[in-house]
Amino acid sequence: MVKHYNGFRLLGRGSVAASNFAGALILWSAVLIVLLWASGCTGMVSGSNKTQSAVQVVPGALDFGNVEVGKQVSHAAAVVNNSKTVVTLTKANISGTQFSVSGLKFPLALHPGQKSNFMIWYKGSRTGKAQGSLSFNGEPGSPDPVILTASSGSTTPQLTISSASHDFGNVTVDTVANAALTLTNSGGANLAISHIGVSGKGFEASAIKTPTTVPAGGNIVVSLTFAPSTSGNFSGGLTVSSDDPNTPTATAALTGAATNKAIGKLTATPAALNFNNVQVGGTASAVTTLKNVGTGNVTLSQINLSGSGFSTSGIATPVLVVPGESLTLTVKYSPTTTKATSGDISLVSAQGGIASVTVSGTVSQSALTLSPSSINFGSAVTGVANTQTVQISNPGTAPVTITAANISGAGFSASGLPLPMTLSAGKATAFNVQFDPKSAGSSTGSLSLVSDASNPPSAIALSGTGVAAGLTLAVNPSNLSFGNVNVGSTASRSVTLTNTGNSNVAISSEALTGANFSLSGGSPVTLSPSQSVTLTVQYSPTAAAAASGTLAIGSNATGSPAAIPVSGNGVAQVQHTVVLSWNASTSATGYNIYRSATSGTGYARVNSSPDGVLNYSDTSVQNGQSYYYVTTAVDASGQESGYSSEVSAVIP
Repeated sequence: MVKHYNGFRLLGRGSVAASNFAGALILWSAVLIVLLWASGCTGMVSGSNKTQSAVQVVPGALDFGNVEVGKQVSHAAAVVNNSKTVVTLTKANISGTQFSVSGLKFPLALHPGQKSNFMIWYKGSRTGKAQGSLSFNGEPGSPDPVILTASSGSTTPQLTISSASHDFGNVTVDTVANAALTLTNSGGANLAISHIGVSGKGFEASAIKTPTTVPAGGNIVVSLTFAPSTSGNFSGGLTVSSDDPNTPTATAALTGAATNKAIGKLTATPAALNFNNVQVGGTASAVTTLKNVGTGNVTLSQINLSGSGFSTSGIATPVLVVPGESLTLTVKYSPTTTKATSGDISLVSAQGGIASVTVSGTVSQSALTLSPSSINFGSAVTGVANTQTVQISNPGTAPVTITAANISGAGFSASGLPLPMTLSAGKATAFNVQFDPKSAGSSTGSLSLVSDASNPPSAIALSGTGVAAGLTLAVNPSNLSFGNVNVGSTASRSVTLTNTGNSNVAISSEALTGANFSLSGGSPVTLSPSQSVTLTVQYSPTAAAAASGTLAIGSNATGSPAAIPVSGNGVAQVQHTVVLSWNASTSATGYNIYRSATSGTGYARVNSSPDGVLNYSDTSVQNGQSYYYVTTAVDASGQESGYSSEVSAVIP
């Protein structure tokens, strides 16, 4: 048996890596927008001069009208010299602490026919009317004084009750006496009423929902009743709580007396009338029966109605209703808008009683909605149509018929909407709006639909900006270098062409020059904005020499053709050698070397006869391959040992 010890040396190799750096230049621009804002106050000018002075102030009288307390307003004025001599004004005199003047510098010399402009100011510092005057000292003459007037209102709410007390007088037991007190906001801001309450046995107030708001100068009426159930003298009060800073709680005293007499009592059946799904412009009617269920006569003196669209007929007031007698009241509902309505019918008797009938109504309506409410097409290339979709919906309870679509603005149009068309309740459809600018610049317009909808939707605002077509083609990399390439082999590189403009770029040709270079992929091809295409360039040197050329890309883009330098260096292929060495084996006279391309199997002998030395050089290896080696020892009689342990070699 022959023993072995194998040792091998590993030869290394180096590599060079190249990277490209691409820089980007970002241009920044700013648009300076100058916004000019002007404000002013136009006052009321009135008054006349009996005899005009040679020097005049225009206007001759000035009324600033009503100005909110704390706000300052101005009015333009001028002083004019109508004389034939120079007049020098030395001073302006103004009375009234809320008036002032600006824009004049004294002494002021006015030549014949000359005028000087200035401003008169008023600041409302307190509530009420203000009056003042403006005059000038001048030589040889002074203009007539200018009368200045203005008024200022309160900026806080103020609650007043029309009467501090109300006496219902003598009322029969189990009858109803009526009265009304008016709550007025005499201040300059909205009045918030948080509570309305009545105290005292037998006294009540009509139901007014609180909190409620009374605008400046507005009022609401509180209906009061006194319905004693026993005889005697009664007292109570009306209490109103609000955000009046001076009187947060206002009161009015209520008094009344009751005597036992035969009384009448008026009732209404039904006491509530509901009108549902009435069309706008149509009318629905219903009746309620009024009956005196008391023991005394009732005089129906008033029929008060609240609520939009309601009306009554069939009873003329005043009318006497004896006990047990009935009257028929007809109520009609004729809506003019799509909004649901409610109200109340108050039946007021001369004996102080009030019966009421509540009324309500809803409208059967067709409706139309458009989405979106506005369309901005942004920047669009001239000659290229941009399309957006508009949704139409009918959320109502009746069908809608659309008869026309009106569109305005340069470059805007609509399609996909056959007219006339009927859209059923709860249904929806869609159509398209296009923007096809024919020239550069911004454009605005609108789209509106003509229909029989109860609530015609607002017009859709349209906007867009036409921009000139931009044809730009970016090439990456801009320089194609293959570096060193072995003779007889092929290297590949990619070139990416990207449309960086806003219009389609048509690539019509690619021309490649230079020995041993070739091209695949490419024209003709059209790139939409942001789209890319990749070309492959190959270099196959046939000799150890440098080569260069140019790849020219022809297109309709600006700067065509784009030229890309290409270069490479052919180098002779290196022949590698695997050097093997091993330890001597006892009784061995020679050694065989075996090689395989697969580890552990398929070994073939590479030397023709046993070598008597302890090393071997394998010069028949191929670049880019891996090999696996074993050795055997041979003695003098030709006996061969088994395989040694395996070693491997990777050829660069």
